[in-house]
Amino acid sequence: MLEQKEEELLEHTYEIEKENNKMLRKMYSDMWWGRAFRFLYWAFIIGAMFGAYYYVQPYIGGMVENYQTASNMIHGLGSFGK
Repeated sequence: MLEQKEEELLEHTYEIEKENNKMLRKMYSDMWWGRAFRFLYWAFIIGAMFGAYYYVQPYIGGMVENYQTASNMIHGLGSFGK
């Protein structure tokens, strides 16, 4: 049979272990939620970028078309004097 001091030490160690286990479970839970929210954060940012591109793409297409037209006109004027 265990002596009184050994039994008290064992009970104290058990209580510390229970507290440690509770802290570890909370840390794991916090880590899991942190990862989940980080994933949602980046998914939102990337989705917003694609949405902004989809919204702005017609304007960009028009600007590129105008640039190409102006470039062709300038090249045409360069060959005018030859």
